[in-house]
Amino acid sequence: MLRLGEKQTLTMKRLVDFGVYLTDGTDEVLLPKKQVPEDLKKGDKIEVFLYKDSSDRIIATVNT
Repeated sequence: MLRLGEKQTLTMKRLVDFGVYLTDGTDEVLLPKKQVPEDLKKGDKIEVFLYKDSSDRIIATVNT
């Protein structure tokens, strides 16, 4: 379950033009392209912080 306002370790599921989608095994969240480490590959785990953007969508960031 994705938890807002917390750091979580998620798995890279798929690459899209504007970033990557991360998953906890159930839900997905976008990590924008400018935040994606160059060496991140499908299946890799990454620690991110989850918050809501100005459009009220859950989004991930590597910054806290």
